Amino acid sequence: MFKIVGKKSLNPTVSQMTVEAPLIARKAEPGQFIIFRAKEDSERIPLTIADFDRKAGTVTIIYQIVGAGTMELDTLNEGEYIHDFVGPLGEPTHTEGLKKVAVVGGGVGCAIAYPVTKKLHEQGAEVHAIVGFRSQDLVILEDEFRAASSKLVMMTDDGSYGEKGLVTDALERLINDGNEYDEVIAIGPLIMMKFVCLTTKKYNIKTVVSMNPIMVDGTGMCGGCRLTVGGETKFACVDGPDFDGHLVDFDEAMHRGTMYKEFETHAREESCRLLKEGK
Repeated sequence: MFKIVGKKSLNPTVSQMTVEAPLIARKAEPGQFIIFRAKEDSERIPLTIADFDRKAGTVTIIYQIVGAGTMELDTLNEGEYIHDFVGPLGEPTHTEGLKKVAVVGGGVGCAIAYPVTKKLHEQGAEVHAIVGFRSQDLVILEDEFRAASSKLVMMTDDGSYGEKGLVTDALERLINDGNEYDEVIAIGPLIMMKFVCLTTKKYNIKTVVSMNPIMVDGTGMCGGCRLTVGGETKFACVDGPDFDGHLVDFDEAMHRGTMYKEFETHAREESCRLLKEGK
């Protein structure tokens, strides 16, 4: 059992939770993830580590309340306990030796992009952060990105905050302004990462993406998180979650991501019913 020592809402559908997990905090690095079960009979869900404090022995997660598992997690409050909290899993994001990097985050993917931005900044790299949201009310972690980056570009689809447009618009503008990046790191919805990679490929800029396919055990045994990268089968939980974005088959990944939509909808509706009944 893992004690929740902090919880707050970041926007209407996204919450942040800080969990007492000293062994995980001791080893965690940006880009890695945990798998949790909110309660004994809950499903296993992976979440990327949003932050960690080695001295305090805590790990911070940020989650969007979209399915049965995250709905159950959100019923827990500070002082209560998460049943299972396992990690750190996956390979850390490679940051060593990078001098100038553009980090592109989209939506709740910014929760993954932030610790990478923070580590690059701490290592002395020049970091240009481009973060995009559908609208102003969905913006998260703005202050944190601003503190950890040399340049921050805020984008919203509807223009309600920052600049109106897509993150790819801002990225291409920065490239055309003469910024020479060692690497672009993109984290967000699959369609966003696909188009970031199509943009950077034109300029021959190495691009790393963080993949979050369906995942069950987190150790490579179930095969649920398989991806095609460079024509080879890879497993996001052990080979990733970071991959060379120019080699990822995004169309296949997007198709696989829709396979369980009907099941997920049913599980969410059933969870809503049980929560309303107080079960």
